[in-house]
Amino acid sequence: MFPIGVQDFSQLLEGDQILLFALISITNALFLFFASMKFILVLQQCSYRPKRYFEWINSKTNPYMSRLMLLCMLALLFFCVLNMTFIQMLGQNVGSYLGFASYIMFSMLYIKSESSINAKVPLRKTARIIRLSITYIILLIAINFGLIILFTYLAYIIQSEVFAILRFAFLCVLPILIPFILFLAYCINEPLESSIRKEYIRQAIEKLNKSSVIKIGITGSFAKTSVKEILKTILSQKYRVLATPSSFNTPLGISKTVQNLDSTHDVFIAEMGARQKGDIKELAKIVRPKYGILTGVNNQHLQTFGKIETTMDTKFELFENLEEGGVAIFSSDNDNSKLLFDKYKGEKYLAGQSDDNNLVKATDIVMDARGTTFNLIIGDNEPMKCSTVLLGSHSVSNICLASAMAYKLGLTPKEIAVGIGRLQSIGHRLELLPNNKNIIIIDDSYNSNEAGIDAAISVLDNFKGRKIVLTPGLIELGKVENLVNYKFGKKLATHADLVFVIGRHNAEMLIKGLLDGGMDRNNVKFAKSLNKGNAMLNEILQEGDIVLFENDLPDNYN
Repeated sequence: MFPIGVQDFSQLLEGDQILLFALISITNALFLFFASMKFILVLQQCSYRPKRYFEWINSKTNPYMSRLMLLCMLALLFFCVLNMTFIQMLGQNVGSYLGFASYIMFSMLYIKSESSINAKVPLRKTARIIRLSITYIILLIAINFGLIILFTYLAYIIQSEVFAILRFAFLCVLPILIPFILFLAYCINEPLESSIRKEYIRQAIEKLNKSSVIKIGITGSFAKTSVKEILKTILSQKYRVLATPSSFNTPLGISKTVQNLDSTHDVFIAEMGARQKGDIKELAKIVRPKYGILTGVNNQHLQTFGKIETTMDTKFELFENLEEGGVAIFSSDNDNSKLLFDKYKGEKYLAGQSDDNNLVKATDIVMDARGTTFNLIIGDNEPMKCSTVLLGSHSVSNICLASAMAYKLGLTPKEIAVGIGRLQSIGHRLELLPNNKNIIIIDDSYNSNEAGIDAAISVLDNFKGRKIVLTPGLIELGKVENLVNYKFGKKLATHADLVFVIGRHNAEMLIKGLLDGGMDRNNVKFAKSLNKGNAMLNEILQEGDIVLFENDLPDNYN
């Protein structure tokens, strides 16, 4: 019934020893859990997509696997040294426990050093993360306890001191396995998570189908959140509006937002994001919008889409799935948007700065440190003088898109102008940050792209003073990433006086572009992290400086 020796072995283990093994297993599991926080954070930021998670783990620029390996090597080395030192004096058990204690000490130091590095986007303590953490900790305890019992059993049947020592020595190398044990916990939970997602989506579809609310979908490679917030503010002059918060542009994010929909809402705005073909179609099937806005299409996320044509097809899925009698608004300030405008056969309108055939058009744009003023022309109406705290000509393009949709939903030009005047800065999107010094700080750190950097440089040009830019460059551009960052560096060389290149990811191409663009080498600085870049910046800041933070890489980039 049992392998030879198991029954005798089970009788040999005393209750106190089992309790001690359990205590050691729980202790190590908790240390491993806290040592895993970076991996849990990255898994969340990768939208729980295994491919993206393992791409980060296998990335040459990822230092965390090397750090775990160093932890294992140091812990194992000290374990062996302590064992050899004390085994003759105190016996193998005491020597092993002392070795394990040294491993715990190194684990504590590792956890402390990692916790001192602030995440750019902190871990969101969602119900899913809590469920994953519980499964992960249970798995860690089981693996720890199983290994201790296994090697204790092997030491018993083989009568070998080596296996008796290995039962704790092996625990010292477990840290290198935590990314994979975490993934195993994810796999265990995935059937449950899938069923929870499906239920949220089912409830959202049912609620939206029963509601008479006006449904609007917004998509594009960039500016989705900005247009959504602008449209929400303008429409609020007449309607009660519910919009997806922040960048909640996934099936689950939209479905959870729908839970807050009630009979008092007149409009529901859904931001729709995508990283692969079919994503927008899935979202459109949930929301079933009658109205759609396309902000524009560029090479953002080209790494996952593969080619720009696929990106365009994916964004167009929104308009292919508009309800009967749907209305589509396209940007006239983006060439790919105009191509999709020509492709769409339903009721459609252009909005922006660059086309006389626009439903909504902006002219006479003037920018300064306090914001932007312009004339807004809606249909055949007289031009209206509008002012906003938002910076950049691209913000005016976003306002045109939102104004066109508001006009089609029955707002008067005057109501639209009032709404524009009430717009507030959108976080991390060319946002002017207050400070107690005579310095202008422009925060454009959210998810930049080629169109975004052009707009940011345009804003920078409107200020007088020494211009300083901190940037890690652009990411997720696939094969063109190096070229785009080289061109970005070359462009910055003619618009900035001093540039801090943040992080190694794009450093080589950015610096090459800056130098080839004619910037003095002394004015090109490199910092391994944004924190170190800020420290260097604080040492040289002067009154009258203009500082632009352009993009900030997520935590799964190093």
